Amino acid sequence: MRKFLKFSAWALAAALALILVSFAALKLYFTPERIKTLLAGYAEANLKRQISLDSARLNLRGFSIRNLRIAEYPDFSKGEFFSASEFSIRPDLRALLKKKLKIKSISASGLNMNIREVKKNVYNFSDLMSPPQLPDGAKKLGTKGAAKPPAFGISNISVKNSRLSYLSADKTLNVILDGISLSANSVSGEGLFPFEADFKLKLKSPYLSGDFPAYLKGRADLSGLDLKKGKAKIEKALLAAGKINCEFKGELEDFFEPDAGLQLQVKPFSTTDLKAFFPAVPARILLPAVDAIAGFKLTAGNIVFKRLDFKAGPFEGSLKGRLAWDPVFSYALNAHFKGQVPEINTDVLAKKFPAVPKGLHLPLTEIEADAALTPGKIKMATAKLSAAGLAATLTGEFVPEPFSARGALKMTAGDIHDFADIYPALKPYELKGKAGGGFDFTYDTALRLEGKASFENVSAQFSGRRLSGLKGAVELAQDRLSAEDVGGKLDGEDLKLGVSAKNYATHPQAAVNFDLAALRFTPTPRSETPAKTGAAGKKADTQQFYFDLEGKTRLGAISHPNLSAGETLIKYDLKNISQDLKNLSGQASFDISGGKFDKLYDLAKENKAAKVALYPLLILGKSAKLAKGFNLPDFNTIVFTKLGGDYTFKDGVMKIQRSVLISNVADASSAGSINLGADTLDLKITTTLKEGSGIRMSAPVGMLVKGTFEDPRVKLDVKSVMEQPAVKKNLEKAAKEGSKLLKKLFKK
Repeated sequence: MRKFLKFSAWALAAALALILVSFAALKLYFTPERIKTLLAGYAEANLKRQISLDSARLNLRGFSIRNLRIAEYPDFSKGEFFSASEFSIRPDLRALLKKKLKIKSISASGLNMNIREVKKNVYNFSDLMSPPQLPDGAKKLGTKGAAKPPAFGISNISVKNSRLSYLSADKTLNVILDGISLSANSVSGEGLFPFEADFKLKLKSPYLSGDFPAYLKGRADLSGLDLKKGKAKIEKALLAAGKINCEFKGELEDFFEPDAGLQLQVKPFSTTDLKAFFPAVPARILLPAVDAIAGFKLTAGNIVFKRLDFKAGPFEGSLKGRLAWDPVFSYALNAHFKGQVPEINTDVLAKKFPAVPKGLHLPLTEIEADAALTPGKIKMATAKLSAAGLAATLTGEFVPEPFSARGALKMTAGDIHDFADIYPALKPYELKGKAGGGFDFTYDTALRLEGKASFENVSAQFSGRRLSGLKGAVELAQDRLSAEDVGGKLDGEDLKLGVSAKNYATHPQAAVNFDLAALRFTPTPRSETPAKTGAAGKKADTQQFYFDLEGKTRLGAISHPNLSAGETLIKYDLKNISQDLKNLSGQASFDISGGKFDKLYDLAKENKAAKVALYPLLILGKSAKLAKGFNLPDFNTIVFTKLGGDYTFKDGVMKIQRSVLISNVADASSAGSINLGADTLDLKITTTLKEGSGIRMSAPVGMLVKGTFEDPRVKLDVKSVMEQPAVKKNLEKAAKEGSKLLKKLFKK
C-alpha cells in the first residue's frame, strides 16, 4: 500500500511537472508578439479587417487581451467596428486534456460595438457572416449533415461598462445600449442558464426620443448556438422613462426575431412625465396603473401583436395587429375598449383643454368601442356610450388629417331630464319626456346630418310658460330641417306647430306655421338694468346674424296686460332679418278681429316685432297729441273692432300698403314709409273721429308725419282740414262778408 501511495505521489508530481513544462513551452511559443501576429493574420484571412491591440498574453489564469480594436471593412480609415478595453478567457485545463471545451470564466470590460445599416437588410457586419476560410488542404464540409457546434460550457461570464449602438441607413433611427453590465453562470450550448443585465437605452427617432434605464434578469437557452432557436425566460425586467416605471416578465423564442409573451405593469404616473417624450401631451393629468398581457413577434422592421390585453383603472381592452417602421412608420391595429369615465366637471377639463366647453357636469359614463386603426383612418365598427338614461351608438370612419368623418349615430333618452344634470343651465326649464333618433353624418369642412329624431310627452317650463304633452319628430336632410305635425299644449291651450329650415348653419331660411288656441301673458317685473353700449354694441353691429322667415301664425285669442284680442292671423315672408333690421326685405300682414289696447307703448318696448307691426298706430298716438286744437283721442288706450296692416319691406324700409284701425272713437289709416334702420318717418295718417270721442267728423283729417319715432314732427294736411264741413261753412260766410265789404268800398 505504501508503495502504491509513493508511486501515485511520483505520478502526480510527474504529471504536474509535465503540465508546467507544457505550459512553459506554450508560453515560450505563444509570446505576446506571436499572439498579436496570429490574431492579425486571422483577421486578415477571415475577417478581412484590420485589427490592433496593445497586449496579448497567456498565463496560468488563461488568455487576456488589452485594448483590442477591429476596424470597419477594410481598415481604420473607415471607422471602428468593435473594441474592448480588457478581454480575458480562463479555460478549464483538465477539460481541455479530455478534449472538452470548458471555460471557467470570460470577462470583458469596455466592449464597444457599432452596428450600422448600410442599405436595406445589409449591415456593416454582413461580410462577417460568410464561412471562415479553411487552412490549405483541409476538406470542405458538404451541405448535407453539417457538423453541429462542439459542446462547451462557461462557468461564468462577466461584462462591464460596455456599449452597443445601431444606426439605420437613413439615419433617422439611432439605438444605443449604454453602460451595459452583464453576468451569466453555467452557460452551455444547450439548456437554460441564469443571466442578469442592466443598461441605459438611448433612443432617437422621429416618433420617440429619450433615455430609458433598463434591467433584465432571467434564464436563457442558446440552443446549440442557433440563435433563431434561442429561448429566454424573463423573470424580472424594469424599464424607466423619467418617473414612469414599467415592470414585465415572460418568455421569448428566437433571439433574431423574438416571438414573445410578456406580462407588463406600469405604475401610476402623470402626463407631465410624458412631456419629455411627447411635448404635445397636456400636463398634470393623473393616469392609473396599467396591467397588460402581450403576445407579439418582433422583427427589424415591425412588431406584430398577436394579443395585447390591458387594464388601467376603470378601463380595459385588447389590441391586435401590426406596428411597422420600415420603410416608414405605419400601423394596422384592431382595438377593443371598454370602461367607465367617472363624474367630472368640464371646468376642470377646460383648464387643460381650452376647446372643452365649461359648465357641464358629465355623469358616470360607460364606454365600449371596437375600432380598426391605421395612420390615415380610424374605422369605428361600433362605439357605445351610456350615462344615466342617455345612450348612444356610433359607427363610422374618421380621417385624422385633414380631419373628415362619416358614419351613423343613434341616440335614445329615457328621460330628457338627464340633460339638465349634464348642463345645469337647463334645470330651470324642468325638462321631461322621451326622445330618440338616428342620424348619418359627414364632416369635411362643416358638419352635415341626415336622419330623424322623435320625441314624446315632452314638457318644459320657460318664461313663465308651461309646455306639455309635446309629441312629434324632427327630420334632417343635408342642410334642411323639418318638424311637421308637432302637437301639444302651451299653458293648457292646444298647440300645433310645423317648422322647416334650410341652410341653417350659415343663413337660416325658415318656414314656421304656428296655431295656438289662446296666447296668454302674465305681467313680469321690468328690468332696471341699463342697456349695454360701447364696445359691446359695436361688436353686435359688426357681427349681424341674418335669417329668413315665412309662414303664418294663428292665435285664437290674445291675453296680455297691454292687449286683449280675439282671433289674430299673422302672415310673413321676410328676408334678411337681423337685430338692426337694416337689410330687411319681404312682406308681412296681420289682422285682429277685435280687442283693446292699454298702454300701447309699453307693449312696443317689450317686443320689437310688435313695435314694427304696430308702428303706424304708435305714430298715430304720438301725432294725435301733437295736433293741437283738434281734440284727437288718446290712441294709447283704445277699444277697437278691427285692426290690420299690410307691409312691404326693402333694404330696411317699410312701406305701408294698408294700415287700418276701426274703433268706437275713431277710424284711422296710414300710408307712407318708415326707415327701420335709421328710424325715420315719412307718413300720412288719416283720422275720422266718431261720437265716442266726443267729436263727430263727417270727413277725415290728415296729418303729415316726419322726423323720428322718438321725435316725430306733425303737420296738419290743410286740404283735409279745408274739407271739414264746419270749416267750409265758416269760409263761405267769410267770403260773403268780404264780398259785401268790397262792394261798399268800390261805391265810394
